[in-house]
Amino acid sequence: MFNILIIEDDEDHAFLEKDVLYDELDCEIDVVRSKKELSELKIGEYSIVLLDFNLPDATGDEVLREIRAKSDIPVIMITGDDHLETAIQTLKHGANDFIVKSPHNLTILPRIVNRVFEEHKARLLLQKQEKEKENLNVKVETLRQVLTTLAHYINNSTTTIFGYAQLCEQDPANKDRCNKLAKIGIKETQKITFVIRELEKFVNSMEIKTTDYANIPDAMFEIEENIKKKMAELE
Repeated sequence: MFNILIIEDDEDHAFLEKDVLYDELDCEIDVVRSKKELSELKIGEYSIVLLDFNLPDATGDEVLREIRAKSDIPVIMITGDDHLETAIQTLKHGANDFIVKSPHNLTILPRIVNRVFEEHKARLLLQKQEKEKENLNVKVETLRQVLTTLAHYINNSTTTIFGYAQLCEQDPANKDRCNKLAKIGIKETQKITFVIRELEKFVNSMEIKTTDYANIPDAMFEIEENIKKKMAELE
């Protein structure tokens, strides 16, 4: 279902546009005759706009600029031969296409409307996919830095345990050293447990609040502070 807005001051031409569109498209159509009438509408309620270039109170280019200030809705300029070159220029200002008023072009208007609308949908989908990809990249980078941070703490603990274990292996009769290893092993294992729990909490919640890479250090700082606080309780 298309919700089409026709901005056209010529009642006969507006009627012809409506008639041919109703014949081939499933649509609802509203018609306004001036820029003033347009200002009273909510442009976002429509699927596409057919905009006459020459209105009584504004040029089509002026109306187009007003529409673009509010919405990226597809706009097809409708023009006569005498304004053709100017209508082409409106493509640079945000028009999606243009059509010259003629009996032949009127018959292909539904196809042009359908094509422009489908191209607009495809462009919105592409923008959505690019945004989703960008968000995914941010999440992946955040997760990478989280894992790097947590791996640092785990590596510190395992290195300490491994070092004392080697010393005990060299002199197993040294009870003081073995007792020290046992205490350090327990303490460092608890640290590793804290780190793993932080990772588990992070993965389960997936509350990655960063919106860009500049905010990632804040996320890392929060994780490190949680780990340090829990480690301090062991001292």
